[in-house]
Amino acid sequence: MKIFTTAILGLLFIAATNLSFAQSAGSGHAPKKSVMTAADSSRVRDSHLELRGYIRQMKGEENDRTSEIKPLDSVLVTIYNEDVPYSEIFTNKKGKCSFKLPLDKVFRIEISRKGFVTKSIIINTKVPNEQKSIFNFSFDVDLFESVPGLDVSVLNNPIAKVNYHLATEGFAYDVVYTSKINTELKKMYKNYYRLQKIAADTSLFKADTVHSAHKKK
Repeated sequence: MKIFTTAILGLLFIAATNLSFAQSAGSGHAPKKSVMTAADSSRVRDSHLELRGYIRQMKGEENDRTSEIKPLDSVLVTIYNEDVPYSEIFTNKKGKCSFKLPLDKVFRIEISRKGFVTKSIIINTKVPNEQKSIFNFSFDVDLFESVPGLDVSVLNNPIAKVNYHLATEGFAYDVVYTSKINTELKKMYKNYYRLQKIAADTSLFKADTVHSAHKKK
């Protein structure tokens, strides 16, 4: 009788052990399939990048204490999805604008105004699926007036590139590209200030000449 009872208890112990192992395997030790919840689905659906821009004009050289920063209104901001026109807006009286872009696309933001040199920015909104959310990014762009004789071919390229950075879980400038393009931009601005000064001196000379001619009469 004792042998029979012991045998039954042994079988029960083995069954209980197997059941416990099966429950343990189903409770997290075995790989699970990722299931998107309703909240996750809503987050992905509503995800986007909101951009806030400030467009301005700086008069005088960057390191000059007399330089003046003036917000530019009525600047046309044209948004291209790759090379296809996507949307366009104008800056307000404070030189500001804001707009939303869908994720997982590449946009070119073109900033232009009559009498000024056009600039552009590339925005890559591609984000890993598990990181989808609502993002914000602000940018400032300085426009300058066209000057005869100034080579602005460097501006055929974007002045900046913006993309998603996994380390910060947000959007930021491409530092490597910015460093590279800034070297070329500095050369252009150096020529710009030189030509601007020549134009100002020429205008002053012409004004003095006209004034002297009137005095002689």
